[in-house]
Amino acid sequence: MRLALLGLLASLSGVGSATAALPSADAVFFQEASECTAGFKARVVQHLKQPPSEARNQAILKDTEHGFVFIGVAYKKGLRNPEADQMLKVAEARWSQLSAAQQATRLSRCTQQADQLMADVSGLERFLVRNRAQARVDKLLAKEQRPAKP
Repeated sequence: MRLALLGLLASLSGVGSATAALPSADAVFFQEASECTAGFKARVVQHLKQPPSEARNQAILKDTEHGFVFIGVAYKKGLRNPEADQMLKVAEARWSQLSAAQQATRLSRCTQQADQLMADVSGLERFLVRNRAQARVDKLLAKEQRPAKP
């Protein structure tokens, strides 16, 4: 998933680099983006454990798009690797410690934020997010269809 995320980040427009002196609004957004992305990523993993269906696949796509829009906007605001990967790793560890109720509440807020971010980005950026998310989901679903190697 990280390779796909890096490709998305490279595709989205924007300049800047993460520095030690990030504006506080950006630092807060980067934290939020990493936490929401960790949540969406975890939910995709949960969906993949369910029996295949069109509804499940659409949920996977939507969660992937939501995670990717957070990543793209964070990139536009200047977040770069290795900081981005480190923030996501820490957020994933924190996410795993939350109760199911806490995760559900958090994901509800993240979904609202992601929908607003999608509404706020340009048409080209929205296309890129959706395109890269679809490519990622296609790759995940293709893995399901391959027979297990002995």
